[in-house]
Amino acid sequence: MENIKVYGIVICALCVCVLFKNMRVEYSLFIRLGITISVSIISIAVIYPALTYINEISKGTQIERHLPSLVKALGIASAVQITADICRDAGEEALASRVFLFGQAEIIILSLPIIKNLFELCTTIMR
Repeated sequence: MENIKVYGIVICALCVCVLFKNMRVEYSLFIRLGITISVSIISIAVIYPALTYINEISKGTQIERHLPSLVKALGIASAVQITADICRDAGEEALASRVFLFGQAEIIILSLPIIKNLFELCTTIMR
């Protein structure tokens, strides 16, 4: 039921943005930014129980040592998406694409230890 409330708030904010866009463009931008940040915070609150559950079921497995990296990558991807959306709302498409590039580089660097362990596992299996 919480998701319907969030969707309703977003649709109401969209209507207000459309109304203000014709009168005061700067107010429309701030409303969009506020709603984007608010929905992002709500999304984090919704995802948190799932992450704790995944943490509980991964205890004692090989995934447990890689779980922090995976959660960080998920956080980076979410932050990059939110930031790029804010840039697009402000009309800065080039800046949004640079944010995506930086986020991809961060995730690649973060995943290097996982890739190394994957290669080690492959060499062990092939011997």
